Amino acid sequence: MRSENSQVTPLRNTNEVAVSIENDGRQKIRNMNEDCLLTPDELNELKVIYPGCLDDKALNDYRELRTKLLKASNNKNFVCMVSSIKPAAGTTHVAVNLAASIALDHSKTALIIDCNSYTCGLDNYLKSKPQLGLSDFLEDDTDDIEDIIYPSGIRRIRIIPAGTKTEHAAENFSSEKMGRFITMVKERYPDRFIILDTPPIGIFAESQILASICDLAILVVRYGQANVSHVQTGIDLISSDKLAGIILNDK
Repeated sequence: MRSENSQVTPLRNTNEVAVSIENDGRQKIRNMNEDCLLTPDELNELKVIYPGCLDDKALNDYRELRTKLLKASNNKNFVCMVSSIKPAAGTTHVAVNLAASIALDHSKTALIIDCNSYTCGLDNYLKSKPQLGLSDFLEDDTDDIEDIIYPSGIRRIRIIPAGTKTEHAAENFSSEKMGRFITMVKERYPDRFIILDTPPIGIFAESQILASICDLAILVVRYGQANVSHVQTGIDLISSDKLAGIILNDK
């Protein structure tokens, strides 16, 4: 029998729990360590959008892209692959700015994963040289995901570099561990959106493998460097149900 002095903690309803979790998540985002952020001049030089940036057209274009992706995912966090038809199409530029557009929302963060072992462009957005990356995690050089996540110079954006062991990238990406890894980083934080920066899908098997485990995909086409047949090949390799759009890049 319960004594008169004992207290019963009232059960919290589902909505209260959800609000509490959301508030905890927002508090963690506010407390993220943001040392060594890039200056506006550095962001302008790298052509990265930010509130009040010089290129207001790009800012609005990426905001619109973000809105369309959120609508396609029913406002849930997603894994979006950014690929291209040919090399040097600007996938890293698009991936970073897509992440930056998501991170404009103070309640959201973005994680960019460098899946392009041939051209590691994301290293340019890190303040220090990374010691470990995706390939090191997949080949069991570390089992702690925090060892491969690095703060970028952009607020609320984190980066996982390609890593030091890249000769077996295709085999690693087709492994069961890669699928578990993607699921883990997606579910770890419900307010974090995952962007995969990948090599050209028409040339490398890695991107074709990654297309099967992402939620959405964007195909980047460099202006004047691809014809209709090339674009259709890229669409077929991604599959129309995952293709969120095609970006004609002239940057």
